[in-house]
Amino acid sequence: MRSPISNGSRTTSLPASTRKGKKRATIRPVCLGSLLVVMYIVFLSLILSLFDEEDHAEPLLDPKPSSADSLSHEDEGKGEKRQQSVDGRSSSRSGADDNVIRSFCGKCIWKDSPYSCDTRVKWEMENRGVSELTAKRNNLSHCLQPHEAHVADFCGDCAWKGNMPFTCDERVQWEIAHRNSIELDAKKRNLKYCKKPPYILSNLCGGCAKSKELNMTSKKYREGTPCWEIMTRRMNKGAVATTEDAGRLVANEFPACKLCHPDNCWREYFDEAQLSDRINEGDARDNLGYHTKYWRFDQSAPEFRNPTTLVLPSIPDELRLPTHRVKDIEAYLTEIYHDFESRNDTDHVPMLIEYNPGLAQIPPQMKAKLPSNAAYLVALRVTPANNCFRRDQMQSLDQKVWDHTMMSATNLLGLALLDEKYEILPGYDIIVDIASQLELQRDGYGTTYFGEPTFMDYRLFTLNGEVYLHANADITVVTKLDIMSKEHFDKKTANNGKYCKKENGTWWRGDKNGDESPCTIDVVHGEDNLVVRMKHNFNAIWSGGDRGKNFALFSVPNATHPDELESTYAEVDINPIHRVQQLNLDAIDKLPRYIVKKRIRRNYAVDVIMMRQALAYGNVTDSDEAPPRSFYTIDEHWFPETGAFREAGHGGACCVSFTKEEVLAQGEHIYLTPEIWGEENDYLLMGVAHTSVTWKHWYSDPSREAEKAMLPHTHYISFFYAFEPRPPFNIRARSGYFCLGFAAEDGTEKGPFNQHSTLTFNRKLSQHNETFSCPQIHFVSSFVEKVGDPSTTVIGYGINDCTPRIIEVTKKEVARMIFSDPWEMKIESGNRAKD
Repeated sequence: MRSPISNGSRTTSLPASTRKGKKRATIRPVCLGSLLVVMYIVFLSLILSLFDEEDHAEPLLDPKPSSADSLSHEDEGKGEKRQQSVDGRSSSRSGADDNVIRSFCGKCIWKDSPYSCDTRVKWEMENRGVSELTAKRNNLSHCLQPHEAHVADFCGDCAWKGNMPFTCDERVQWEIAHRNSIELDAKKRNLKYCKKPPYILSNLCGGCAKSKELNMTSKKYREGTPCWEIMTRRMNKGAVATTEDAGRLVANEFPACKLCHPDNCWREYFDEAQLSDRINEGDARDNLGYHTKYWRFDQSAPEFRNPTTLVLPSIPDELRLPTHRVKDIEAYLTEIYHDFESRNDTDHVPMLIEYNPGLAQIPPQMKAKLPSNAAYLVALRVTPANNCFRRDQMQSLDQKVWDHTMMSATNLLGLALLDEKYEILPGYDIIVDIASQLELQRDGYGTTYFGEPTFMDYRLFTLNGEVYLHANADITVVTKLDIMSKEHFDKKTANNGKYCKKENGTWWRGDKNGDESPCTIDVVHGEDNLVVRMKHNFNAIWSGGDRGKNFALFSVPNATHPDELESTYAEVDINPIHRVQQLNLDAIDKLPRYIVKKRIRRNYAVDVIMMRQALAYGNVTDSDEAPPRSFYTIDEHWFPETGAFREAGHGGACCVSFTKEEVLAQGEHIYLTPEIWGEENDYLLMGVAHTSVTWKHWYSDPSREAEKAMLPHTHYISFFYAFEPRPPFNIRARSGYFCLGFAAEDGTEKGPFNQHSTLTFNRKLSQHNETFSCPQIHFVSSFVEKVGDPSTTVIGYGINDCTPRIIEVTKKEVARMIFSDPWEMKIESGNRAKD
């Protein structure tokens, strides 16, 4: 008789030989699957049971302990002893402790609070009775040395490895408890599984909040009411309960608010032709729904290559900030100020810092008088004024010391020749003081004046084969430079050896007709291998009226006489209206003194320059309003009502040209239609603009610290824009916001390591209590084509008014950001069903 075994619907019998001894166990496939699921759940339960569930949250602004800090001193002490004795691994713990001490940054700001990490450690020692080492270990993730700062990208709330049923923070705590690890090491090991996502998703379509219903005006909204304001009113009145419902309501009621409809607003990101071409799945795909991407500023930044830092050799060592005095910066600044104050032979405190690099390609005719490997001329701002340190790091500094150092009237100009690899040619860098040489320095320069310098924010532009120096005085002023090596300069025959200065109360003059001839600029620091001459005095650009600065310069072919010199323009405003003025930068239309007296900022010493108005052709040209940004960033999600940044952008740097072929070479990442590009345009010009968080009156109110932490002032972001190369210079497209990063560690970037780079990490871009992996201030001061490679652009920018950096960005990458495909940069498929 055979023993029956069920196998589906069939019954079979085993041979007798298999029944000897124990019976053979047979498992159904369904049971096997269930068993594996149970084993997996048990395995996860065992892991999760090992995690330390204690909440180690710390207060943001108040160092007093909160309820989340109620871990007893006795438990902390036991925990420290237990960690040291696990498996007898005291040597391992010793190594970890060494890592804590090495990585801890005491002078850094704790969690963007008003006090330092050392202050936090001292508080924990006094109020929690823990050791200094334990306090440092507790706060290490907020107090890292700059070279450890990459762990700021760690996402504690994210699922470990993207799909595990526990968070990255839980994984870190488990490693601390069971692998004898410290938090920093655990975060480093798991960073690849726990990086913050590049964007967040929202049902609210980008652009909705700021869309305006023009027919609804009031005293507050004279030019139309923002759709977000209307949505908020509906919710406050109880008409709807959620943002989504409010969006549907106002979208149906006001055509101007159609971008607020959460179900179909994404269609507005396309034109009809591309929409029908790309959405070929019909209703099946529509029913998925779509969410808008709101990018992090540090994740939307362009990809770059060949990052290079600069150090200006002509700054004497004795005028550089000593690295060993960084930790006692208040004492050091006080010392050098008192030394300066006691002497009468100096015009500034003995400290100079270089930043904000402005590059220009050296024109061919100038190369003949320069070393053969010279490719670029770079201008740098050289001054004691800086933002290397946060104000609260110098809160005990005497006000007059602060004013004279950080608001110094000293603003010297550094000039250097660079080769194609952005390395300074040895011996070809100088520092000059044009304001003092021209006797234009503001009254009281030296010990009594604590205000803006005469000239600041120098930039260079190559136009019509000439190099122009651009500076901000009371308004923007421009001169033309002649650059040569010493061996090509003959003092006896060149302008009779005259130097740029007043003679008998008048400006330097040339021939008997009164035409100006070149004059030589004195070298204050550096070797005399490089000779720089001003071809004429500064001329003022009055396109902005009584105020205005950072007017980028560009040129385009002469529309009526193609064989003549290109027409030269100044970019007055960028957006929402692009305003451009055609100029002759080398000719003047002299103004009477009573007109120049009306300007907002007044330095009487420079009246003579302000009267030299650069010759303008016609009125300022106003374009149509700029189109929406090509993608949206996190600020619009966090602050839909008020906005975080000023809407109007400011120069930046301009301009680089690119053709449609160069744009389309980016391939599938590009969204380009005739309407966007403009059918008549063979090419477009592109630039980089910046904007910032505006100062508000309540920033001076100490009781509003929470609001300041949510939206700190003077934080900068940038965006690319592209416009037509002919009047009215309509902007055809612009990117969303982005920030540019810090310089990396010594040895990881090209060029000499700038010791100030490590200081810049103390000032990070911050919003909504979120810190980003980029500086609070990045200031783009140049944007040019790469020498020998027209497919690549070169961006020069300053980091926190402290160090200069140069990066390369391909035109393809810029095109991807300006003309980005909505599927890549704007929207993502969702899985919610439509209502």
